Amino acid sequence: MADKPLHLDLIDTLKDVSVRVDHVRPSHAKGVFVIGSFTPSKEAKQLSTAPHFNSPATPVLARFSLFTGIPDLPSNDPQANPHGLAVRFLIGDGVKSDIVCHSTPLFPASTGEGVLGVFKALRDNNVEEYLSTHPEAIPFFTEDRKTPKHWGTQTFYSINAFKFINAEGKSVFIRYRWVPMAGRHFLTDDELAAKGANFLFDELPEALAQGPIIFKLVAQVAEEGDITGDCTQRWPEDRKLVELGELKLTRVAEKKDLPPQKETIMYNVIPGVQGIEPSDDPIIATRGTVYTASGQTRRQAEIEAEA
Repeated sequence: MADKPLHLDLIDTLKDVSVRVDHVRPSHAKGVFVIGSFTPSKEAKQLSTAPHFNSPATPVLARFSLFTGIPDLPSNDPQANPHGLAVRFLIGDGVKSDIVCHSTPLFPASTGEGVLGVFKALRDNNVEEYLSTHPEAIPFFTEDRKTPKHWGTQTFYSINAFKFINAEGKSVFIRYRWVPMAGRHFLTDDELAAKGANFLFDELPEALAQGPIIFKLVAQVAEEGDITGDCTQRWPEDRKLVELGELKLTRVAEKKDLPPQKETIMYNVIPGVQGIEPSDDPIIATRGTVYTASGQTRRQAEIEAEA
């Protein structure tokens, strides 16, 4: 019998760790869509010819989410961290581009096979043994993760590096950060214990009613010698940071804002537009294949449910 393709093995293992339901995302299953817009900075145009960096403003459909593939995971469960923020730039004429980030700059493996090993260790309850032979994963598993006061009081990071190309053909490698304009604010243990199980979602409309949630999109620019093909290797914090623009999220998405089958929205780490290319990081291709296959499975499950 032929070996199962890597991306399908990853999806199946993720479901073993969480739940095995076709219409549910195998990771970051619980989330909320929000509507907003992105306004680029002048510096963004100098770095990349990407359309959303060269237009006055671009509408976005973003999604905040909890970690794991458990669809009813409480917001105050330790497994809920790290959180996710996926932003889709609705460029027009069917063109779109996504940025997918997490509330940690850390990742446990540098290849698709390595990620599969991590999830199999989780499934088989032998993480301690796995870490004894894979020390590169230790920072991800031992990070002290705090829960934010709301979605807009934490920083989100891209795991992978991307190549920006400008109009003169000059290129640089970057990693994204969404930096909250409200500042980084987290709950104490006592404050978290007093919150309801669904507080991040229940309190979001109230937070938006007080004003938009705003993030600055920042690019950390690599220097010569910085590793771009291994997402477990972080770049030094003294690397140049360039502000690319402002994301303003104004309201929770309504049914009319979403496709008929909202769970078939498939965010992807592969940019898909001129001016931005994947780096040599192998995780990008793996994530792209996993996201696409998972989305197709969810779409088929939705179709069958309606039949």
